[in-house]
Amino acid sequence: MKSREDLLDEARQKIKEMTVQEVHDYLEAGNEPVLLDVRGGDEWERGHLKGAVHIPRGELETRVETEISDKSQEVVVICAGGVRSLLAGETLLNLGYEQIISMEGGYGDWEDANLPADIPPPLEEDGPPEDPKLLEGQIEHLEKLLAEKKRKLAQV
Repeated sequence: MKSREDLLDEARQKIKEMTVQEVHDYLEAGNEPVLLDVRGGDEWERGHLKGAVHIPRGELETRVETEISDKSQEVVVICAGGVRSLLAGETLLNLGYEQIISMEGGYGDWEDANLPADIPPPLEEDGPPEDPKLLEGQIEHLEKLLAEKKRKLAQV
């Protein structure tokens, strides 16, 4: 029986890895891969790469072909630390996706390096009226979250 490390070693033989700095520089150079974040919803809510597609690892097989239909498109897979992204990358290869990169170190290293991220605005508790632009951002964020929860409910 294979160990966790055996599975990760096998995935590393098939899937290219890039550090967070390499991914950042790659994006800054004008490359436009699909950024696929496979972390859970609570992790996503704390922050994510701008423009990333969010498909939690547990929903990958059922949603990815709808969300990323072009299997020849380059996909950078992101998780919290670089483990789920490797395993998700292997799943993508098995589904026929051709260009997979796993972001080594994950969003944790991205955050530690103070690289740019979309961080949802904090929800205001009680207090004076807030900045209308901030309030619009919060409403937009909550509407997206609500739409996602409705989509999941409709699948049940």
